[in-house]
Amino acid sequence: MTTTATIRSANEQAVILSLGEWHVTDDPDAVLVCLGLGSCVAISLYDPIVKVAAMAHMVLPDSTAGRASPGSAKFVDQAMPMLIEELRAAGANKNRLVATMTGGACMLASTFKGGPEQVGPRNVVATKEALAEAGIAIKEEETGGNHGRTVRLYVGTGEVHISTAGSSAVREFARAA
Repeated sequence: MTTTATIRSANEQAVILSLGEWHVTDDPDAVLVCLGLGSCVAISLYDPIVKVAAMAHMVLPDSTAGRASPGSAKFVDQAMPMLIEELRAAGANKNRLVATMTGGACMLASTFKGGPEQVGPRNVVATKEALAEAGIAIKEEETGGNHGRTVRLYVGTGEVHISTAGSSAVREFARAA
């Protein structure tokens, strides 16, 4: 776990994840939040039976191109195995995990024209590959485009809410227990 910001209101506790941060919890009042995702990808994992949730704010697809950060969710290839292990330690069953992937936008599309240097699409591919390798299906996905997003995972219900920059609409995903 990393140094996340926590904001409490009357009935909920928002755990705001910055770049490279992650959090695992079974607190039903917790709301895991990644604000303003651009090229970064947030992965939300949830076990609806034991109501254990995890979220990571992943910045880059591959730790071989940068400085590895043990215990950090900065790189997709490091974050995914770590999250799955922490969820297991908290009582979740990998076979029940529900995954939602958000982000991976081309924030510099006008400069790079969507070429191979685009971090967002590479983050999406790396996350899909890591989930497939772990045997976890993606239940919902809102990725790509050229706009930022904010994602919230409500631990008590497993609901995921995704809002898009410049829009008042919120996309809601309910979880079946």
